[in-house]
Amino acid sequence: MRIGLFTDTYHPATNGIVNVVDITREQLETMGHEVYVFCPKVSSDTKEYDDHVIRFPSLPSGLFDDNRVSVFFPPIALRSIRKLNLDVIHFFTPLQIGMMGIYAAQRTDAILVGQHCTDFYQYVEHYPQVLPGILAMAMTLPFTVKFDGVDARTLLHIYRPQLGAVQWNKDVVEGLMSLVYSRCNVVISVSRKSQRQLESWRKKYDYDVMVLPTGVDPLPRPSKAQTKQFREDWGIALDDQVFSNIGRIGAEKNLAILIPALKKILKTNPKARLLYVGDFDYLETLKQLAAESGVNDRITFTGRIPRQELGAAYAASDVFVFPSVMDTQGLVVHEAANAGLPIVYVDKYVTEAVEDGKNGFLARNSAASIADKITTLFNDDQLRKKFGAKSRAIAAKFSEYGQTRKLEGLYREALAELEIEVEN
Repeated sequence: MRIGLFTDTYHPATNGIVNVVDITREQLETMGHEVYVFCPKVSSDTKEYDDHVIRFPSLPSGLFDDNRVSVFFPPIALRSIRKLNLDVIHFFTPLQIGMMGIYAAQRTDAILVGQHCTDFYQYVEHYPQVLPGILAMAMTLPFTVKFDGVDARTLLHIYRPQLGAVQWNKDVVEGLMSLVYSRCNVVISVSRKSQRQLESWRKKYDYDVMVLPTGVDPLPRPSKAQTKQFREDWGIALDDQVFSNIGRIGAEKNLAILIPALKKILKTNPKARLLYVGDFDYLETLKQLAAESGVNDRITFTGRIPRQELGAAYAASDVFVFPSVMDTQGLVVHEAANAGLPIVYVDKYVTEAVEDGKNGFLARNSAASIADKITTLFNDDQLRKKFGAKSRAIAAKFSEYGQTRKLEGLYREALAELEIEVEN
């Protein structure tokens, strides 16, 4: 098959969607498919050396430093897509480049696959300034999506001003996402959480939502010497009890809650240590909170570290903690499970890699509850080992190849329904 992956965020950005696109592309190519990535161009002098990565001019979005908005889609862009004779157009972000994919799918014989990777509905609470961008995206809909009467009423509702930017944002997101996904041959949610969300929005539209988490393979297991070196580099003693969070340091990740949780744990476990691995726009704020906490000497910030060293970061941890309530899927949770760690998490539906009471504990969204679950694991070596072994067993069910093979099956089913023949 000839497959186009459309995303509004890609290298040099580092985030979950970039990882998902990379995994999808790599595995589909391993299966013999020809895959193209359509994404923003970071700057006018950026050179792209991969002829299967097609970039569009873009501007900073004003939301994140690594988030771009593509606003220029000359007719030549559609002609170039048509020349590729794509069988599948698969978008990961229903923003400008995702819209370009929708536009192209409606004017070619390609099936349209929409993957819900970002909980925009929750993001607007932290970033209400996205409203102008969302409304601008809505303005492109009449030029992108073929409309009927229901669509026109949806758009009118979207543009009706409301008191409060957050609620208006949420109504706009709900209307836009429902309209866009109703045009897809296949709609993919990456967790039960995003499935429940999308299904709750189907007031005027009818579409099925398939749950298909992205596969995650184990990181290379570090040697004892590598793990020892990691601990020495970051001042982590051999007898420290380490709970960690690894990934993007964003305000929306609920990471600050781990600092008061640490304070509670230290009352009974004085060797407890909190390890943050990663960086982003909230890192300096988080460091300031740590400095003011009175337990800063028990908190370690590594910043971003090379991916080849992440295995040592997991190996240096006793418990992995994922307090986010906004992620649609936690790829790092799968990584932690592959590394054999017990997991404490807050969002019941965000991941398929944890089963409460089997390889981790579901905590309430409070420092006290999180601290209680971590302390239970710190104080029971056998339970940690049992949960760690179960983590590896659960994570093994979601390999990159296996999950992408399921995705390939969804492509083929959709093509067969439309009686479209492909070469392989």
